[in-house]
Amino acid sequence: MIRKIIIGILSGVLIGLFITSIFSSKETTILELFLTKITATSIITGVFCGIFYHLSKSKLKVFLVSIVIGMITFYVKYLITGHHFDPITMGAFVGAMLGGTFAVVRKITHSLKVYNRLQRHRKKGFTN
Repeated sequence: MIRKIIIGILSGVLIGLFITSIFSSKETTILELFLTKITATSIITGVFCGIFYHLSKSKLKVFLVSIVIGMITFYVKYLITGHHFDPITMGAFVGAMLGGTFAVVRKITHSLKVYNRLQRHRKKGFTN
């Protein structure tokens, strides 16, 4: 579970930095990008999506619920801080990016498990 939450945090950091760099000026340093409300909210969304990713088995459900988690998290941030960027659209975008990331990670790990099982059976003498 910790590994999935760490994936969510790292993905949230990267997505948050990307989104913040779109809205910031040219003279902004990487530390200033990291310490913004958008990046912090993306990290929090990544944690919640990572927890749901651990609990769910369906890639589609992870993707759709991540969008909802992103929308809720960004709207709560809007209510608390009054940060005036469109919270629903930004939350849906961050949630979709995180959900897509988790779906790709799940697909890759599943494909690796199948490939390793196939190689193990081939070594034992089984063919296709």
